[in-house]
This record gives sequence, structure tokens and C-alpha cells, in this order.
Amino acid sequence: PAAHIDRSLDEPDIMSSSLVWELVKKNNAFLKKNINGIVVSTEPGNLMNKHSYKYSGLANFGKTMDVSADESGLLISTSSKKRAGNLRSFAVKSHARKATKSAVATAGAIRPDLKDAARAKASALAWSLRVKKAAAKTSA
Repeated sequence: PAAHIDRSLDEPDIMSSSLVWELVKKNNAFLKKNINGIVVSTEPGNLMNKHSYKYSGLANFGKTMDVSADESGLLISTSSKKRAGNLRSFAVKSHARKATKSAVATAGAIRPDLKDAARAKASALAWSLRVKKAAAKTSA
């Protein structure tokens, strides 16, 4: 008798990223179309919110990264190909330069072509989270 091989444990059958992009590029739930012709994508894992294959979190499954703001600081999320829906997140509570450096290092490990996008988003979010010091009152 032939041995039964369970392929579901080895590697799941996943469509190629280019095929996924062809299926979702014209219409998906995350597209926001402006009257002026500007198309924005709000999908998780899309660093720049641009509707393009390079930044798509849907088409580049397992190789996505996102940087968002949290009450404690920056939140860096990455996805993994090993299990569907496996999203790992970690908070960076240090100051802006270290948070930006951490985001760039994470992007370099996952997708080196997104290092500049990760740097831009992390620095913009870190800048928006900073607390302004109260101006000292002068007595006259």
C-alpha cells in the first residue's frame, strides 16, 4: 500500500503574489477612490497607503510590515508566511530615533525595498506623538 502524505502540514497551497494582485487590484474592500482620481488603499500591511503592487499587504502575503501609532509609542507589526493570520506586533517605547531605527531594521529583514518607506512613516508618526513642553510663564 502507498503511504499517504499529508501536504497540509508541509506547506499550504498559496497563490503567487502576482496572481493575487491581478485579482484584487481593480476592486477590494480596502480601496478608497477620490473624486479627483486619487486611489488610496487602507489594507493592513500597506506602509504608504498607496494602491500599488509594491506596497500591497494583500498581494505580498507573509512579507508585510506596518508601522502605527499606539498610546505607548510606535507599534511595528509584521506578518509571517508560516500561518495564516499570524501577525506579530511589538511596541517601541523609546525616543523617535531609536523607534525609527527599529522600524528600518525590521523592514530590512523582511523587505529591504521598503526601508525608506518604513523610515518615512516611523519618523512622521514619532514626530506626531511627541509632547510639546509647556511654555514657561514669565512674571512681569
